[in-house]
Amino acid sequence: MKKFVFATLMCVAAMSAKAQVLTSESVNNVFEKMIHSSKSNFAYNVEMNGNDITTMYVYKVNTIGNGLETLRQHMKYDYTYATDGTLTSKVTYHWNSDQNDWICAARYDYTVGNDTYTVEYSRYNRKTASFDQPVDKIVYSLIPFDDVNNVSNYHREDSSSQFQLVSEMQVINLPILFAKK
Repeated sequence: MKKFVFATLMCVAAMSAKAQVLTSESVNNVFEKMIHSSKSNFAYNVEMNGNDITTMYVYKVNTIGNGLETLRQHMKYDYTYATDGTLTSKVTYHWNSDQNDWICAARYDYTVGNDTYTVEYSRYNRKTASFDQPVDKIVYSLIPFDDVNNVSNYHREDSSSQFQLVSEMQVINLPILFAKK
């Protein structure tokens, strides 16, 4: 669920940046805010394709004495965008120091529909070397003729069960999160 919270924070960041949907620009803005945060125990690096961040690396900063610091690999995020720059997926990896390799953990899929914006969270299944069906989902729905976003959170225990509504709230007086392009 902690991983799903990051997806939610990315959506809130998009709202606060007055973005219609999460885009390459939204990811870049989040990265810029993180690297300029002075109270962080993390360092960041990115790979880019043009102006798009395609991979973000997160390192833990360790102080080893005499003011010296080392960086230890921690997380990696791979981003995929549609041709219009809209974020379509983010894959997360954790560093495994025993295997000296990145271990795939999860994927977030972002979908824009008619008056909806959906984020789905899927876990990576190491046995099948593929992603399982989504277990968490957030649906942002625009209430017509109003500046209100309805945010619905869903969860299911496994892929054979139906999504169950966990929580629902209305976000009022914020920029519209999505719009048909």
